[in-house]
Amino acid sequence: MKVFLTGGGTLGSVSPLIGIYQKLKEKDNNLVTFFIGTKSGPEKEFVKQYCVKYESIVSTKYRRYSSLKSFLIPGLLFISFWQSLFLLIKHKPDWIIGAGSFVQVPLIWASKFFKTKVVLYQSDLKKGLANKLNEKQADLIFVTFPESKKYFKNLNKVQVVGTVLRSEINEVNNNEENILLVLGGGTGATSINNLIKESICELTKDFKVIHVTGQGKKLDFKHDNYEQYEILLDDYYEKLNQAKLIISRAGLSSIMELSYLAKNSILIPLPRSSQVDNAKYICFKKGAVCLEQDELNSNKLIKAVKRNINLGNEFNKIFKHQGEIIIADTIYEFKRN
Repeated sequence: MKVFLTGGGTLGSVSPLIGIYQKLKEKDNNLVTFFIGTKSGPEKEFVKQYCVKYESIVSTKYRRYSSLKSFLIPGLLFISFWQSLFLLIKHKPDWIIGAGSFVQVPLIWASKFFKTKVVLYQSDLKKGLANKLNEKQADLIFVTFPESKKYFKNLNKVQVVGTVLRSEINEVNNNEENILLVLGGGTGATSINNLIKESICELTKDFKVIHVTGQGKKLDFKHDNYEQYEILLDDYYEKLNQAKLIISRAGLSSIMELSYLAKNSILIPLPRSSQVDNAKYICFKKGAVCLEQDELNSNKLIKAVKRNINLGNEFNKIFKHQGEIIIADTIYEFKRN
């Protein structure tokens, strides 16, 4: 079987795709896989770890608001559509699996001229624009939240699978330490970085602080009991599992990992994005503490960190788990039928 995985721009759509790939590979040693991503996103280096062949196409964000950049969309879409046709003719995949990134849109549109089957994975609570544009062509649709089913028209195609994670998350030891881990998402969060810098003297009184700043966003200061990294790769899950408390954006990849590991968490969603809905859902279910970035300052952050947060077990119960197994099994069952 030959598969295209497609996602990128950030790592939010990439991590669950790798989790699905790992389970497909367990079922078929002859699986041939290509990852179709962006030219400059962080996914290329990330995918290299898994020895998956990488191809890139032009990608652009489809904005729902007025922007001068919107005038470039037709031309970029034309280029990416023809690039997609070329890749489909060249490799002839049996399946395309997309996780809601804009890079998937022209690729799936172009696949209409072939016999390629399409899988969509919707991680966020509400249906994203990319999946909305590709929904009609989907043969299988998988969602994280039960509440997400209502956003899709053909419910017969939709299955709730819960968290979709890479296999490495099961390979770390349960050795929790007095660590505060700060995650700003796949590309880093300048606002969170600045808050940590302002708060570091107080935070390090109670915790060893490990701070993931994002690529190119490393802070120009040092402090006792403080470590910073632009990105974590091989030891990401080890650091995640060691932490007693985690401050994180509310992208679904991060939320699924924190839930699976039952971590005590403070979520700071990216304002005016799908992360706000994700965070509200988790906090309504009493799985984490949520702070709004626009109203947040150093004192509020320190106060939240010093609370005795004990919500990890409730966080774990919010989702079904091991959705990557369900997706791989369903694809192979669909193939046989």
